[in-house]
Amino acid sequence: MTFQFKQFAVKQQDSAMKIGTDSVLLGCFCDTKQAKYILDIGTGTGLLALMLAQKSEALIDAVETDEAAANEAAFNFSQSPWAHRITLYRQRIQEFKAQEKYDIIICNPPYYRHKASMSITDEQRSLARHDKDLPFADLLQRMQYLLKDTGIAWLILPDKEAGELLAQSSLHGLYLHHLIYIHSVENKNPNRHILVLGKTPTIPTEQHMAVYNAQGKPTPEYRQLTNDYYLWKDQHADERLKW
Repeated sequence: MTFQFKQFAVKQQDSAMKIGTDSVLLGCFCDTKQAKYILDIGTGTGLLALMLAQKSEALIDAVETDEAAANEAAFNFSQSPWAHRITLYRQRIQEFKAQEKYDIIICNPPYYRHKASMSITDEQRSLARHDKDLPFADLLQRMQYLLKDTGIAWLILPDKEAGELLAQSSLHGLYLHHLIYIHSVENKNPNRHILVLGKTPTIPTEQHMAVYNAQGKPTPEYRQLTNDYYLWKDQHADERLKW
C-alpha cells in the first residue's frame, strides 16, 4: 500500500497509523523559513519529515519507536530525493540525545488517554494512538529542551486535547504563538487545532481553515494549501484522507 505525492511516495503497509488529513495539514502549514535543523517526533511512515524536506534545505532527524513503522520510514526516506538529509533514530524521544538544538520540532502526537477508546483493539495501532508512552508532560519537556531559544514547535490535536496540552505548556516553558482552527466542513465547529509554540510568551494570533464545503468538495483554500503535495484528480483529494 503506497500513497503517491507529487515528489515522493510513502509506503504504509505495516505502519499502525496510515497517512491522514491531520498530518498532511500539519506538514503543509508548517513554515520552515530558513530552518537548518528539524526534528520529527514519532515520524511513523516518515510523512512529516518528507514534507518538510521537500520545502526546506534543513537536516532532519526523525524519531520512531515502533519497529514496523521505523522500517517503513527508513525505506521511504531511502527512496526519496532527500535521503542524504534525513536521519532516522529508533528510540523513545525521552532517551533521544540530539547533536544540535532544533529550529523546528513537529509532531502529530498520540492523544487518547491510556485505557480510553477501547474500540481500538489492534495493539500496534493502540500504542500509536494512546499517550501511555508519550504523555503531554514528557512531550512538552522534551520539546522545550530540544528547541533553540528561537525555535518553534508545531503540533495538531483535537479540541479537547489541545486545551489539555496548552494548560500544561507554560509549566514547561512553552507558550502559544499561533493557533489554526481546522474545520472539517465549512460552518461547523473546528475539530482539529494546529498549535504553534515557542519559548517566549507572546499574544497569540489565530486563523481558520475549512477542508470541505457543505457539498463535501474540497475548499479552494485546502486545494491551494496542499497543491505542492497532492496529485489532485477531478477536483477531489484522495478519499482515503477524509476524516
